[in-house]
Amino acid sequence: GAGAFFGLALRWAGEGYVHLYPGTWSWWEAIRLGLCVMGSFAALSVAAGFVAILIRPYWVASLCFLVSSLALFLTFEISIFSLVVSAIYFASGLIYLAGVRTEIAHRIKFSVWQIRNSQIILLVVLVALACTSFYFGYADRIESEGFNLPDESISSIVKFAEDHIIDRVVPASMTYDQKQEILQKLRSYLDEDVHDDMEPYENYIPMAFTAIAFSVLMLATFLLSWMPLLLLSVVFFILLRLKLVKRKAHPVEVTRLTIQ
Repeated sequence: GAGAFFGLALRWAGEGYVHLYPGTWSWWEAIRLGLCVMGSFAALSVAAGFVAILIRPYWVASLCFLVSSLALFLTFEISIFSLVVSAIYFASGLIYLAGVRTEIAHRIKFSVWQIRNSQIILLVVLVALACTSFYFGYADRIESEGFNLPDESISSIVKFAEDHIIDRVVPASMTYDQKQEILQKLRSYLDEDVHDDMEPYENYIPMAFTAIAFSVLMLATFLLSWMPLLLLSVVFFILLRLKLVKRKAHPVEVTRLTIQ
């Protein structure tokens, strides 16, 4: 389920560029998209931690990640790109499993917070995959249509210029009709000429927006990285109280340095 949710979040992220244009920008839509993507990160972190800690042996836990990556592939899109993303997710899951097992094995007493380092690495991979989906979604759109502004964006920019720029820049002696002529020229440029002027830089526009999205997501992920571990702690606490899982002690051999 977490893998399928992440696949849907990747699909939505690939269409997220529509929220970046002036006029089409919607705080609610942007926040909802961000919450969905961050929610998929949290769901995967909790599910992955549950599998890595409780499911034995290693190959069975690996099979769980394989099924999760298959769910991601089916809900994201049926394409080579989706297959590559699923393969990267599966490989990062195997690395995460190995890291969690190693961290737990080197601790005397188990605590969910011991797996934080491995979880952060997994979260970085998830953020990178989400931003990659965003990049290719926007890049495909620019490749097929070129860089152009929607009508809503043009109207929003012209309205902003009229309300906040024209009165401060142009001479006060200019008539209303002259100001309207300037605004009409601005609208004409945005509607007809901006595409040609931006054509040499079209390949860099998705990179710039993706870098911004990556920075925002990484900051939010690091600030909230404790939440999945807290949820996982609550889940294990409930399972222990319900006696669905139990603590089990294992004898270990400890190596120390001594004076001869």
